[in-house]
Amino acid sequence: MADPPRRGRPSAPTLIVPPPLPPVDLPNLDINIRQLAAVTSSVFDCMRWLAEHCLITNTFSCQACDQTMRLQKREGRDYIHGCVWCCPGCQRRNSITIRLNSFFEGSHLQLLQILDVVYWWCRNLRQVHVMQETGVSKKTVIDWQNYIRDICAQYVIDHHVQLGGRNRTVEIDESKFMHRKYNRGRFRQGQWVLGMIERETDNCCLKPVDDRSACTLLPIIQQHVLPGTRIVTDQWAAYNALPNHASGNHLLHFVDPNNDTVHTNQIEGCWAHAKSKFRAMHGSSDDLFLTYIQEFMWRKQHKTNIFGNMLYWISFYYQF
Repeated sequence: MADPPRRGRPSAPTLIVPPPLPPVDLPNLDINIRQLAAVTSSVFDCMRWLAEHCLITNTFSCQACDQTMRLQKREGRDYIHGCVWCCPGCQRRNSITIRLNSFFEGSHLQLLQILDVVYWWCRNLRQVHVMQETGVSKKTVIDWQNYIRDICAQYVIDHHVQLGGRNRTVEIDESKFMHRKYNRGRFRQGQWVLGMIERETDNCCLKPVDDRSACTLLPIIQQHVLPGTRIVTDQWAAYNALPNHASGNHLLHFVDPNNDTVHTNQIEGCWAHAKSKFRAMHGSSDDLFLTYIQEFMWRKQHKTNIFGNMLYWISFYYQF
């Protein structure tokens, strides 16, 4: 698409990208930062790329008169995109932002900057480096990373995790987050988390819990672990009521030399990874703890092409 024509020209386009839109397979999108920069090198290039990938709407109808709106050029501080959707016939001369109903709506950042923040979040870049790469303030980076994490949270809510089944093994354990260890650091009450991980696939489910009693843990396990699963835990008494249960005390040994299946090494590794990630990105706020857990679970289920997968779920939850 050529640059949008000046205001008032009758030839103003009604589409950002000429039809037909190419088929898009965002989960398989494999793109590095140089390639992304090349295809989004200007405001209009970025706008076209987002429209091609169904991340902003490609066409709009006036809500007042139902006419197809036209893309017209605008300049000034109030028009950071360089253009808006305008109604050619409505007496009220309606105009709306190209970001309407999209993930990008309501922000004063350039589309390029938001896309870069999403890219670097997917690459696990630390906040200070994201600020350097994008020129965005710390508060704004944190806000946008929270918006991205909301996508992860919605995904986890919508996709009930079920682990195990016949001939599958699930390791179960609990661990405490945010507490003081060895009496070091600022005191926190801490948060117990129940963890379940399937050995064969490395899929996991983490659930914050109020306590470690049987009446709290067993219903959650039964909700997420399929019947017939071989369950491996430590020797916490709450699990004694579980059917098909194997027990291995990880305080005494990690691998039983006579039975190398009775251990919880995989879930212990999951805790180490989760807590390392949590310390790196959590800071001082406890209110967002659940969303960090949900982000961890989302990443465990999207290990390849994370950027493409995140864009896919953004487009899924912001359908026009």
